[in-house]
Amino acid sequence: MANSVTGPTNQLDGEKKLIVYCSVYSDGSASSTTLVDVSALNTSTLNGESCAHVSLNKIWYTCSGAPDAPASLDWDADTDVTFLTLAYDNSFDFSDIGGLKNTAATGYTGDVLLVIPSTSDAGNEYTVWCEFLKYYEAPGS
Repeated sequence: MANSVTGPTNQLDGEKKLIVYCSVYSDGSASSTTLVDVSALNTSTLNGESCAHVSLNKIWYTCSGAPDAPASLDWDADTDVTFLTLAYDNSFDFSDIGGLKNTAATGYTGDVLLVIPSTSDAGNEYTVWCEFLKYYEAPGS
């Protein structure tokens, strides 16, 4: 059996912003869901360039598995990089600092993963709403 995943659903895929919703109902197993696939996002209407990466600007979430089974958001890379741990119910606004930026670790893809841990109990629910900022150049360019 596998975790039941609803989404991710792009509620807005604009020139600069991406708003994504995703919900995972756990069966007690670990899972990793691609929350943002940058290769599938709309290209720039200004120059036709593809999105290279995103930064997390704002997030609202609820995680019924906390504190023993918090979810995480990871930058996809050869060795994924956890950049935010999601426990309980909360929201964060990183807009004052331009969002949480991709670390561009070795082999990064620009994608964002929603990771459910193996410590999750059957019946735990994880729901996220994220606002990302889109970038058309590699991090650090």
